[in-house]
Amino acid sequence: MATTTNNVELKQLEEELQAAGVNTGSGIGSSVDGSTTTVFGYSADGKPVDLGSTAQTVLDNHVAVPVTDPRIAVIESMESLTDADKEILISLIVG
Repeated sequence: MATTTNNVELKQLEEELQAAGVNTGSGIGSSVDGSTTTVFGYSADGKPVDLGSTAQTVLDNHVAVPVTDPRIAVIESMESLTDADKEILISLIVG
């Protein structure tokens, strides 16, 4: 199983794995134990499986890009709002 202590964005990582030729046909998943994240694939019957050595290389080079809510991007691009108003609106989305 591939492991890392860095942040992982699974959707992004799955695309990177596919680009590297790693079969992710049944999807990928992860588990966290302390500061270590283990990434694995799924067999056709839903059991975790090792993705192979290439997956570790891809994971070692993976730089997670945080997913941004598209509503936040719209708010940030609105020139008619003050920065304070943008902060208020964004806080309503992210809590």
